[in-house]
Amino acid sequence: MPDLPFLLRSIEEASAGKEIVVAFSGGIDSSLVLFLAVQACGKERVFPAHVDWGPYTYKSIPERVKSICQKFHLEPIIISGQSTLEKILKNGPSCNRCTKKAKLGLIRENFPEHLILTGANQSDSWGLRGEPLMNNVFAPLFYLTKDEVREIVSAVDLGVQPVGESKLREGCKAKHLLKPLISSTFHGKVVAETNEVLLDFLRKKEKNTDLANVKIVGPLSENIALVNVRPFLLEAEKWDLEEKLFTIEELRRVEFVDSPFRLTIVASPAIYNDPHAREAIESGILSPAFAAPIKFCWIKSENKRLYSFHVVMAERL
Repeated sequence: MPDLPFLLRSIEEASAGKEIVVAFSGGIDSSLVLFLAVQACGKERVFPAHVDWGPYTYKSIPERVKSICQKFHLEPIIISGQSTLEKILKNGPSCNRCTKKAKLGLIRENFPEHLILTGANQSDSWGLRGEPLMNNVFAPLFYLTKDEVREIVSAVDLGVQPVGESKLREGCKAKHLLKPLISSTFHGKVVAETNEVLLDFLRKKEKNTDLANVKIVGPLSENIALVNVRPFLLEAEKWDLEEKLFTIEELRRVEFVDSPFRLTIVASPAIYNDPHAREAIESGILSPAFAAPIKFCWIKSENKRLYSFHVVMAERL
């Protein structure tokens, strides 16, 4: 198992006696960081700050945040992040910008003098390309893999299970919108509601899945749902779920990703002209979140308001 005393010492040394704010999502990584912070510094110096994404937060998260904080006799500090998230995602999908400007940015605004702890590790882009301590934000799990994080969580008996679309990733539902979030009542509503419908369906069917999400793609005028569930659903289950999804009137079409697809992606010049950026999106963001193999067709965008990318079409191969 990873060296637990080393992790505790690293937090105590980074804090240097200051009060600590844990960027607490309620997921596995941040729950472990909260546990470590309390063990290292005592609960009197630790404050869990939870950024609430409104409808983009999985419905099970608020109760989990409250429950885990109660274990440590702490009161979670809730910060509203919905409007900031929607403003950022108007320019296209970008989890990194959202983490920096919405999540950590809002926490920093509220706690400018505190050391901020985050659960970033080797499964995140920060863990792969950043540094453990940056701009008064410290990632004590920085050098750990997701399996090592789970090993510690199991060893200390935190009793935390993944929330969201897979056993590897959690986060908010907005990351499944693969186009600009121009309208919260059209694009935002569909990505939030389809993913909640899917998870509710799987819970009621008692399906054990390692991947479950609904990606929303298509032109800005249409919402097309790409349903990713692994292991694949049975045909009767697909019909049942499709009927439930179509109760969302803003949804135009539903496709189950149980065979290869090709995505046509319009990208900003900065991404289109950089093969490493395209590869990072293909292999790091999109492919792992799809239930079947994906091919890609890239188009250079002329839209200066698109900062990242927009999946405009999905075709079954």
